[in-house]
Amino acid sequence: MTDYNEIFSLKGKTALITGGTGGLGSAIARAFLQQGAQVAVCGTRPEKAAPIEELAKSLDRPFLSLSCDLTDAESTNQMLNSIEHTFGTVDILVNSAGINRLIPAEEYDDQTFQTVMDINIASLHRITREVGKRFMIPQKQGRILNLSSVKSLIGTKQDYIAYCTSKGAVNMYTRQLACEWGKYGITCNAIAPTFVYTPINAFQLDDPVFYKTLTERIPLGRIGKEQDIASAALYLCSDAASFVTGQILCVDGGLTAMQ
Repeated sequence: MTDYNEIFSLKGKTALITGGTGGLGSAIARAFLQQGAQVAVCGTRPEKAAPIEELAKSLDRPFLSLSCDLTDAESTNQMLNSIEHTFGTVDILVNSAGINRLIPAEEYDDQTFQTVMDINIASLHRITREVGKRFMIPQKQGRILNLSSVKSLIGTKQDYIAYCTSKGAVNMYTRQLACEWGKYGITCNAIAPTFVYTPINAFQLDDPVFYKTLTERIPLGRIGKEQDIASAALYLCSDAASFVTGQILCVDGGLTAMQ
């Protein structure tokens, strides 16, 4: 008989979360720690990981916070060397790092557009490729989870041209990698959230007019919570989702169903 407590557990797993000190990344890190995983987070400001580290200590879970520029191959390699030295392997990779620049399409300069693409998709490929080659493919198992967005599926009148493009690429990357790496026992899925209140989008969500307009388009009548995203991540990175791959899970309160 299936033990459902066991298949939703991450006990004995090592997870790496890029952008792990940001709003969604840190929520996923906390959830993984509570479900038994040992966790490494990386970002450009590792000092922001202090609250996660405190949780890890209270749970007596191994935890590592590392500084890394994911757009730089050498920085990425050094970060993975540190994880391998400390934990030995990576079983779960969550690609949560990402940026956005709100600029009208007709004014979007080449360099800024390329910067968004470099961080949101090119560096995602770099870290995924290296984790796969170094850890997951040799051990014939792994879970990869990419953070996409509902803006990968629907357009908006706001100035999201580079962001929407990059997240659309994340979706296709997710599907294609699932097809290529399934033979190694590796699953690859993505979560596509609607707005979740985090420091990066507080300037929009604190606007009552924007907030009202947004929630009126969501059947459940609210924006997302960090726990909504973390719960979906737990499922897709656990053994409960061992037969789920190449999927884009919209965690959006029904927003995309209304379009």
